[in-house]
Amino acid sequence: MPEGDSLVRLADRLRPVLEGRRLTRTDFRVPQLAVLDLTGRTVEEVRPRAKYLLMRAGDLTVVSHLKMEGSWEAYPLIGPAGGPQAPRWRHPGWQARCVLETAEHQVVGFQLGLLEVVPTSGVEDRLGFLGPDLLDPAWQDPAQAEGLLAEGVRRLRQDPERPIGLALLDQRLVSGIGNIYRCETLLLAGLDPHRPVSSVPDLPGLVLLARDLLRANVSPHPGGDLRTTTGVEPRAEAPYGVRVLVPTTTGGPAEAAGRRTPIRGLPTRRTPAYWVYGREHEGCLRCGGPVRREDYVDPRDPASGARQLWWCPRCQR
Repeated sequence: MPEGDSLVRLADRLRPVLEGRRLTRTDFRVPQLAVLDLTGRTVEEVRPRAKYLLMRAGDLTVVSHLKMEGSWEAYPLIGPAGGPQAPRWRHPGWQARCVLETAEHQVVGFQLGLLEVVPTSGVEDRLGFLGPDLLDPAWQDPAQAEGLLAEGVRRLRQDPERPIGLALLDQRLVSGIGNIYRCETLLLAGLDPHRPVSSVPDLPGLVLLARDLLRANVSPHPGGDLRTTTGVEPRAEAPYGVRVLVPTTTGGPAEAAGRRTPIRGLPTRRTPAYWVYGREHEGCLRCGGPVRREDYVDPRDPASGARQLWWCPRCQR
């Protein structure tokens, strides 16, 4: 399942080829939308909302969720010489769920876990169950950020005995955190994922730490779309004593998450991406100790299945 930063990067890739463009053909390949045609409409906005992608075309909005296997890809319809060219899809045609075509590009959604077209006026009702989106641009405004943080903490505290490792994945509480950021945030905070929410010493700080890890990965950089959570430094006044750094394109002094100032140490293919996630064979990057992997099932919702959890018993007390 995608993390919130993946949706921000996806929207950034699709915005230049869709936003402000008139649709010349649409093809919805799911039964409930089979006869829907948005041809002639202009895509006015492409934006993420937590783990959902929203594409607004007038009074209708296409809502999608990638789930585990989904993707959106753009293919040019104009060749290098300026003439028309047929797109060559990277996936078999039977996996296509939605085709949105403009004069210049074909945008295809493959194996989408969810695809809906809802009235634009009803988008907030449709997604109103989501908790505060940790990558909502409103966090840039101090007054709004205070309200978003307070709401997220309030929702988390509604169930004080729930393990924090399960609560962070509940999109109804705070949204945008996936399994990677769940594992990495708890490692950096030194928190055992099984401990109850009520025992977390600094719940607002934990939310801010997760937010900053997400924000540090929303922009592409020279390493491509490499995600990393290891770009941090000790800072006593930061939540859990950890300040997250933001990779940018040139060398220079380090700055805090959310600020677009260059830093050293850009991630490369050789840079360790994670502290514990997926490292049961390499060991904890922080202490070198063994990493435990387990299938973590929510006892209140066993039908949702197990999510793999990585954590370090030595670092996470």
